[in-house]
Parts: sequence; C-alpha cells; structure tokens
Amino acid sequence: MKRKKSPILVIDSGIGGLSILYKLAITNPKNDYIYFADYNASPFGQKSATFLRKRLIENLRILDKKYHPQGIVLACNTATAVGVSVIRRVFYDKFVVGTEPAVMPAIHDGKKNIVVLATPNTIKYSKILSKVAENTSVSLTYLSLPNLATLIEDNIDDLNLLKPIIKSYIAPYIHSADAVVLGCTHYIYIRPILASILPSDVKIYDGNLGVAKQVIKKANRVGEGRIDVITNMPSRGVNLVRAWEMLLNKGDELCAE
Repeated sequence: MKRKKSPILVIDSGIGGLSILYKLAITNPKNDYIYFADYNASPFGQKSATFLRKRLIENLRILDKKYHPQGIVLACNTATAVGVSVIRRVFYDKFVVGTEPAVMPAIHDGKKNIVVLATPNTIKYSKILSKVAENTSVSLTYLSLPNLATLIEDNIDDLNLLKPIIKSYIAPYIHSADAVVLGCTHYIYIRPILASILPSDVKIYDGNLGVAKQVIKKANRVGEGRIDVITNMPSRGVNLVRAWEMLLNKGDELCAE
C-alpha cells in the first residue's frame, strides 16, 4: 500500500512563522507543508491565554479536517507558551512541536547576561523561561514588546524605519548583554537591524533550528516539497509574499543561528 502523503501544518498569526517554514523546507525538503496565518486574531502576543487556546483549537480542528496533517508546528512562541499542552491533548494522534525562546543554546555557549525580546504572553507563560530563571548563574532580562510584531507587519517593505524604535528598546543593554534571544518569530526580520546596533561579540539567537530538528525526529518523510500558504485575511496576503521573498533572498542572514 502506498503511504499517504500527509502534510505538516504550520500555524502563526502572520509572517513570523514563515521563518520556521523556511527552515523546515530547507531541513526537511521531502515533506509537504500547509502554512496558516491567522491574521483575524493577530497579534497573538496581546490576547488572553483563554482566547488563544480556544482560537488555536478551533482553527486546528478546521484545518485538520481539511488537510489531515501528520503533525502540527506552532510557529509562534506565544501560541506555544499558552497552548502547546492542551493542543497535544486534543490532537493526541499527531506530533505537535512548539517554538521556545532559544535561551538554552545561549547558556550552552556560556552566555551569562541574556536579554530576551518577547511578547508579554511569552514572558508570562513560557515554561523554559521560568525554568531558566531559577538558574542563579545566568541573568535573564526580559524586554516585553507588545507592539513590535505589529510594527514589523506594517513596515515589512521598509523595516529600517523601525531602527530608531528598536535602538531605543535595546540601548540600555548594549554594553551589558552578551546574548540576545529573539522570543518571537516576527523578530527574525529585524535581526540585521539588531546586529547593526549591538556590539559584534553579542550573539543573537532564535529557535528556528531547534524546531526543525524536532520535526526531523518526528515526521514521516512523505511528500514532494509542496508548500501552500493560506490566511483568513486575503488583504494581508501581500505581507506573506513579501516576507517569503525576504526569506528566499536573505534566509541565511535572517535565520543565522
């Protein structure tokens, strides 16, 4: 019997998770992917945990019925922080991979003063951040940036317009941090701006490679490398196209972990 070519479902609120889709497509090129951008509920980072859990489950049930994915990737730190446990219970017949702030790779590299850029919900609910906070040998500084993902979405055609704002966020930590962790997948797109502001010895981390490695372990490699990107707000489709073009042209720079 020929094995069914079940796709992998990747979900986020907008363009952020496309960076994970890009990394998945490179590391797992024989899988098919369905990417869903829930713009009607964007940004996830400012919604209540109860709303997000309900929203994620409702969307995933609809998408599961239509596409029958073999697995689900929560390409969003906030969605993972608030919903990964319940999603694993509801969709017990699939693998579910979440996205976590990459603080552990920074610690493994010997970093001691780590600045985590993230949404309020990720900072509040992330289990990995809570666990690392108990490590007294490491200093974690949280920068809660509730509006940055929206600013990135709205300025995807010219992100350099955001440089003064980003510099004002990070300026107090330029000379004390030895690592910056991008705790929101949207922030991947401003990595070059951060690199131009920070000293050259401050390393920037993201969680994309970690997600890809988990998917490699769990996924059946059945497919043709097909990628379908869908959204519930067609007017935002241009954002998805523009962001994907950026990743195709500059992916090695944007996802440089």
